[in-house]
Amino acid sequence: MYTKIGNFLPREVLHRIEPFVERDEIVLILGARQVGKTCLLRYIQEKIKEEGKSTFFIDLEDIELRGAIKSPQDLLSYLRAGGYEGKRAYVFLDEVHYMQNAPSILKYLHDHYPALKFFVTGSSSLKLRFKLGEPLTGRKVVFNLYPLSFEEYLVFSGNERLKEVLRTFKDKKIPEPFLTHISKAYEEYIIWGGYPKVVITPSFEVKGEILKEIFTTYLEKEVRGLVKEDKFEHFSRFVRFLTVQNGNLLKILEVSKELGIQRSTVQRYLSILEETFVAKRLLPVAKNRQKELTRTPKFYFFDTGFINFLNKDFRTLIIRSDAGFLIETAVFTSILRGLSPLEEINFWRTKSGQEIDFIIRSRGEHVPVEVKWHNNPRITTSLKNFIGDYESTKAIVLTKSMWQKKKFGYCKIQFLPAFMADRFRELNWKKSPAL
Repeated sequence: MYTKIGNFLPREVLHRIEPFVERDEIVLILGARQVGKTCLLRYIQEKIKEEGKSTFFIDLEDIELRGAIKSPQDLLSYLRAGGYEGKRAYVFLDEVHYMQNAPSILKYLHDHYPALKFFVTGSSSLKLRFKLGEPLTGRKVVFNLYPLSFEEYLVFSGNERLKEVLRTFKDKKIPEPFLTHISKAYEEYIIWGGYPKVVITPSFEVKGEILKEIFTTYLEKEVRGLVKEDKFEHFSRFVRFLTVQNGNLLKILEVSKELGIQRSTVQRYLSILEETFVAKRLLPVAKNRQKELTRTPKFYFFDTGFINFLNKDFRTLIIRSDAGFLIETAVFTSILRGLSPLEEINFWRTKSGQEIDFIIRSRGEHVPVEVKWHNNPRITTSLKNFIGDYESTKAIVLTKSMWQKKKFGYCKIQFLPAFMADRFRELNWKKSPAL
């Protein structure tokens, strides 16, 4: 169990990183700006220091520092000046994409100085992909860091007791007054999102200012170098336009016509949003995999607070026409966090318009996940047809506040509140009460 160390709170991804702490691979942590990469790196460093081991932290946003490290010998000299004596040491490089010749430096030190164990972060996958390509093949393991999950949100906002309640009850109905408290916290989570600095700030006015700063910094530090100066405002307008389309089918030609920009430019802007960990296209599933890439994808941002800021709408969910899409967004990101390297997430849609929000493809099975933001959803025709076509043995329907188990053919269907999205992958289907 990870606990708070100093001012640093743990993140769920630590459980995946832990097996690699003493292995040879370079640990590479990727994620959007302000998502908590630096704090995660500091947490790992403090955890290792508690064991009496030697650590070094290098902040490569320091212009003078990164200008001084241009070769393996430069980095070695810096470490030696800090007390490195050649024994086992753990080196933390924050924002490694700012370092010149990063792949060559890391490759050389990894191969010739095996006593050095590297943990590195980067906020722009696009830049890192150019700079950390083939030289590190087979030498690195990559972890993606997303905005806080709802359970992490509860911890960061000082409601750890509610997190323990979620873990205790799993697929059982949560009793009052916990249920009311959790539902209220979940709505606040959907409205303000999961950027750590936003979550730990109690004032709603200040939360809004922080979200504004996150978006402004994203444009200035991540995007400005990737988009021509005269097209910079076009990109900003493009992002704002897509927040209104969040969760819908993404039709490139329609976006191109609506904004008056070329289709190739739309594709490039979409790639920038994906590679900078702000949003992601979701492809449809089909029995004929060759057809998947030719069908229209959906598009989701990773953070609901980001969406609400750009739409200038922080109203309560009960009066929001886009409440369902916001819940879908949170569920989508939750599923992404839990995917193993051998799993995929898609959606399902037929020519007649039947649709399943998310399909988790795991070990040859297709698990449908529907989001129904009301209290008494039924087993939809779409879900029945998908279960029949793909012979699914389990399915999830995420609701507003409903706990129920049903069966359709050989498929066990679990109805759960949407705030249980972080937990449903852990359900013990074999030992669940008979349906």
